[in-house]
Amino acid sequence: MMNEVESDFTTRMRDETPGVREVIHLNAAGAGLPPRAVTDTVLAQVKREAAVGPHWAAAEAQERLDAVRTAAAGLLGCEEYQIAFGPGAGRLWGMAMLSRPIPPSARILIARSEWVSNVLNVLRLQQALGVSVEVLPIDPDTGLIDVARAATMIDERTFALCVPVVSSGCGAVQPVQALGALPRPEHCLYFVDGTQAIGQRPVTLETTGADLLVCPGRKWLRGPKGEGMMALSERSLCLLGDPPLLDPTGSAWTQPAAYRTLEDARRFETYDYSLAGRLGLGAAIDTAQRLGVTNIRQAIALRLRQIEAGLRAVPGVTVFEDVAAEPSFLTYAAAGTEPAQLKAQLAHAGIVTATVGLDYARMDFEARGLTSVNRVAPHAYTTEAEADRFLAVVADAVHLAGTST
Repeated sequence: MMNEVESDFTTRMRDETPGVREVIHLNAAGAGLPPRAVTDTVLAQVKREAAVGPHWAAAEAQERLDAVRTAAAGLLGCEEYQIAFGPGAGRLWGMAMLSRPIPPSARILIARSEWVSNVLNVLRLQQALGVSVEVLPIDPDTGLIDVARAATMIDERTFALCVPVVSSGCGAVQPVQALGALPRPEHCLYFVDGTQAIGQRPVTLETTGADLLVCPGRKWLRGPKGEGMMALSERSLCLLGDPPLLDPTGSAWTQPAAYRTLEDARRFETYDYSLAGRLGLGAAIDTAQRLGVTNIRQAIALRLRQIEAGLRAVPGVTVFEDVAAEPSFLTYAAAGTEPAQLKAQLAHAGIVTATVGLDYARMDFEARGLTSVNRVAPHAYTTEAEADRFLAVVADAVHLAGTST
């Protein structure tokens, strides 16, 4: 009965997702196929702006724009004043990190699997201020952050603890809730990147214990590219300062030589943004909530189990995640075939996948002795037949590579 229910759910997802008729899409970790509701919302707003101009169209859409903030707050488990929108998760994360007054003696503890743009902004602080950037230890048995050892690293000099729920180079889920429960100084903010989790897992400020939680709209939520959101705890709203760049949406010019910045999360927003994209993000959140994040996760997990079993059955293929640990996606390598070459062969067969290299996961990959991996990330719209087709192409590619050497 469970398989029948999940099959009905996948069919429903596919009925609402026109792109499934064009390709076999296995790169939701990069950008999911948008549902019809998102595309229709975006196009309708663009057409309205063409008819009456962007500002008039914005005034007409104000209630719907307010509803997007309400929807985002519901998804991330906070109040509306704690939500900030921006062009992406990495930009919002960086704006918040760089807004923090930090002394040169500060320590920032960071996961070795942290997202590249987050690492870059931490390195900027290290180079500009001389702060200490230290990598959180890994449990050799699980490959995850060692919570007990991490606890011993936190002291009065620790100003930030930075961890992704799931990285982009490995689908394993980090113990973010346990890390968030660790004692830390009042000035130590917990930065959590939910990019590869939100939309397929119930991740909120409360469930993670985060002071800052970010995610983009384009991945598991299947919203427009160029839209992201950030939720800030009460503590972070107090401790974070002005953004590195000010904007009249987040700050007011109060006197010829004075200004005042908002106290809520909107201080990080900008006046210029895509109304169509923002409304599309709202449609994506509404769609995910209507379908049920738990239902989405169950369908994804079912497909990942099928794909993992199939990949492990191909001689010469190494899968880097344990499906029993409920990863968000799978990464793998095929002997005798470069990741980029295998990705191209899959693309030739109409199958969309991805590779991840050192440029996006340098610390993690160097520690694991990797330079690049293939990534397969089905969504709830992926069928058993599509997964079988993917596995057949991988098996053929590996066999061909073996016979040509």
